[in-house]
Amino acid sequence: MGTPTNSSSKGASGMKHQMKLKAQPFNMIRSSQKTFELRLYDEKRQKLQIGDEIEFSCLEGNEAPFVVRVTGLHLFENFAALYSALPLLKCGYTEETVEDASPDDMNQYYSIEEQAQYGVVGIEIKLKQTDDPLLRASRFLSLVLRHKPEAAGISLDEHGWANVKNLLRGIANRHPLTMEQLERIVRNDDKQRYSFNDDKTKIRANQGHSIPVDVELAECNPPEFLYHGTGEKYRNSILENGLVPKTRLYVHLSKDIETAETVGIRHGAPVVFIVQSGQMAKDGFRFYCSENGVWLTKHVPPKYLKDIGR
Repeated sequence: MGTPTNSSSKGASGMKHQMKLKAQPFNMIRSSQKTFELRLYDEKRQKLQIGDEIEFSCLEGNEAPFVVRVTGLHLFENFAALYSALPLLKCGYTEETVEDASPDDMNQYYSIEEQAQYGVVGIEIKLKQTDDPLLRASRFLSLVLRHKPEAAGISLDEHGWANVKNLLRGIANRHPLTMEQLERIVRNDDKQRYSFNDDKTKIRANQGHSIPVDVELAECNPPEFLYHGTGEKYRNSILENGLVPKTRLYVHLSKDIETAETVGIRHGAPVVFIVQSGQMAKDGFRFYCSENGVWLTKHVPPKYLKDIGR
């Protein structure tokens, strides 16, 4: 975990704070894979307000610092309560490590006595776009490879592949990238949106297309239950109409509640639905699983949904 400094300054948009992190959490925040920083809610953290900025610097190497904006402050009595409420995949854990996640991971930094005295906080943060040109480039790639290849003056083949050289030329005026930077975007993308072919001469989005392409998804037998996260504002429409792909080719489903909740947070107050995917498959609905682990189907009727809120 990182160690916050004592310094802060007043800016036009609020206070600007400084924190130092080890390389792994530093890089996870910079790539937007980690969007919650977990801290003791002591005197220093009590100065934080929504809208403030935090400048993160790395304790290891010569990485340039970057700035995030505080978008939420989630207060809990201790880390045990925090771990049961926040999406741990956005708190510094990965698919490989989240199964072993435990409040003890934080108890080694902040004692039980300190937690009882101050409480703890999950600082929800969002990277300032101006501080990460690769993030802006990644969002443009999502547009080009899933919805509007013409925005870069390129075309996709029937399976959604784009020629890498043509893509880099096509986006150079707006987002000049080297091949190494493109590889970094693909490697570090928090949702693993993109894939190269074997020799990295082609690239495509793994799913989420609104244009008709066949990304060669294999039909799979789903688990008994899958999950869908969205915003509270969509609850009534989903209960009435089920899940529909809208502008996408498929409905996107998550394999666990935690991932679904992370998706839902992006739409405001999160709501999670259980999908009776096993029964749907028995009833003849087809399911597919993308390379990055997202489950896909064409439609989920209301009778297969259970609203569990959050």
